[in-house]
Amino acid sequence: MLKSENIPIFIGFLVWGVFSLVGFPASTFSLSYVQLLILAAPLWLIPLIWQLLDTPEWIGYLGVPFAVLLALAFYFEPSVIAALFTLPWLGLTTILAFQKLIDWRVVKSLEISHLTQLAAYLYLPIGAAWAFADRLGFRPLDFDTTIVLLTVAHFHYAGFLLPTIAAFALKNIKSRWRNRIGWLVILGIPLVAIGITTTHLNLPVCIEVAAVTIMVLGGFITGLLHCFLGWENRHQNYGKLWLIAGIALMIGMALAAGYGWRHVYLIPALSIPWMYAVHGTLNAIGFALPAVLGWAFYSKDAK
Repeated sequence: MLKSENIPIFIGFLVWGVFSLVGFPASTFSLSYVQLLILAAPLWLIPLIWQLLDTPEWIGYLGVPFAVLLALAFYFEPSVIAALFTLPWLGLTTILAFQKLIDWRVVKSLEISHLTQLAAYLYLPIGAAWAFADRLGFRPLDFDTTIVLLTVAHFHYAGFLLPTIAAFALKNIKSRWRNRIGWLVILGIPLVAIGITTTHLNLPVCIEVAAVTIMVLGGFITGLLHCFLGWENRHQNYGKLWLIAGIALMIGMALAAGYGWRHVYLIPALSIPWMYAVHGTLNAIGFALPAVLGWAFYSKDAK
């Protein structure tokens, strides 16, 4: 029987499924495909994560309806009306970020898993703000519309889901490298955004190369940790899911490194459309989905 706390997640997944059936593009190289990957995060992946983090139940009940409004925004042409549909999601994620920051200021924990999780909450409204810009048709710093949309994806997946999932893994390992791994994940997300911006402004490309390298290292090691934890628990369902997630993330990070180093060594196949079709799929379906489900199953068994 479906538990009451799982109802918003179930509804969000159904809505995402309907949107996918109605609007699934003919090609994964279409930007419509990127929109579907983006919407999977607020509609059901993030609400599931919130449940694992013991987020107040009202957040889940508000989050999914607000995410549905966000989904509707992507079925309008960019306009003021479309942008208005994104505001509830932007407001909710901003309030949640401020609340987590206030909570941290009270506790002031320097435990790396806590800091990594805090960073995830602070990055999420940035993704929501870029969704507002995308639906408004606003192009900050004259970025291409594709880059604006990919920034929405970046801060929902790399910004929120990756650090949150990394925090789960860091809580379950004992290593003197824990802090270094956590800081690679925390710093990598904003540094990549800064690096892309500096390249766009014709500043030295080495800034972007260095930023991508830091993010790739954090993501790749997070994938490696999931493979390690998955192998240790390979006889459990969550262990198998962690293995799948870890392998997918490491491949996705390898592709990100190849694209990020394009100024040093160009790989013609790694175009932007190819990256969001393959790298995006690996991160969303290959990594985020099995990782979140794996930690959900693990949480249930641990109780």
